[in-house]
Amino acid sequence: MKKTLLIALTLITFISTECTKYEDGPVITFRSKNNRINNTWKYESIIYVEQNSIVTENLPKIEFKLNKDGSYSDNEDSVGTWKFSGEVDLVISKSKNSTTTETKWEIIKLSKKQLWLRINKVEHHFKPV
Repeated sequence: MKKTLLIALTLITFISTECTKYEDGPVITFRSKNNRINNTWKYESIIYVEQNSIVTENLPKIEFKLNKDGSYSDNEDSVGTWKFSGEVDLVISKSKNSTTTETKWEIIKLSKKQLWLRINKVEHHFKPV
């Protein structure tokens, strides 16, 4: 009996870790990715992967809101849209003063309390406001 339970738990653990969309999780969640990303976010840290450097002070003061309806806004007077692209990408298109920019981020962690994005080998870690 114990052997069967151990095999089942090992199999479940293996399957759930192999099915994780995002590099750093979560492994199991009961919330949709739209519900998890729907929040106002601010910087928690920036990690420069190649330099093995973590910045936690003097971070950008930007706070941005990603709404369930796909709208984007921030405290720098930019507005726009966001969407998921593929399995692990987030595309943010924003406009400010008649200038529109589109940025494609790789999502490495998406939970209700953490949003980790990577672009150009730099990780941007956000937490809810």
